[in-house]
Amino acid sequence: MPNPIEQPDLYDVILLAGQRSPGQAIATGAGSPRNWDERKGYGLSGAFLVFTGDGLAKFQVRLLLWEPQHFAEWESFSALLARPQRGTRPKALDYYHPYHEPLGIKSAVVEDVLQQDQVEPGLWAQDIKFIQYREPRPYLAKPEGSTATLNEPKAEDAYDKSIQYLKAQYQNPTDDLGTVFSRALGGG
Repeated sequence: MPNPIEQPDLYDVILLAGQRSPGQAIATGAGSPRNWDERKGYGLSGAFLVFTGDGLAKFQVRLLLWEPQHFAEWESFSALLARPQRGTRPKALDYYHPYHEPLGIKSAVVEDVLQQDQVEPGLWAQDIKFIQYREPRPYLAKPEGSTATLNEPKAEDAYDKSIQYLKAQYQNPTDDLGTVFSRALGGG
């Protein structure tokens, strides 16, 4: 990522499909979201988490326009933001802003183009919302659970011992069914 103190001009624009944005661009709101699938069991407290891949970043760019040249440049730049024609597949656009480089945002689609607002005399703002585009790739991982057993209560009566035995048999069956039922019902 370029140094914003040494190269501040790079941070004042975005590049969209190779075209510089007019005026001054302020990019905000991007992140690197992660997708998790929460898998709960019936009657259980807690859940397993399965990492299902990286999410898509949503972010906004505000263009500040204050000179007649900015509005002339906006006319050609806004063509990139136009809605796709009916019956055609929309295409993602190459995208660059130094803040988004470390987040891996290289391509985006337009989510929304808001109206221009006059924020003060002689200064207008144009807000554009984007969604990162990235082709899907297989990615699935389940995190390892903690093995900490500090302060875990121990079985104190026959009922608790039966439950512990059944849990152990469920996780690693070693006895035949007759022995399991006999021990679970307190017979041995």
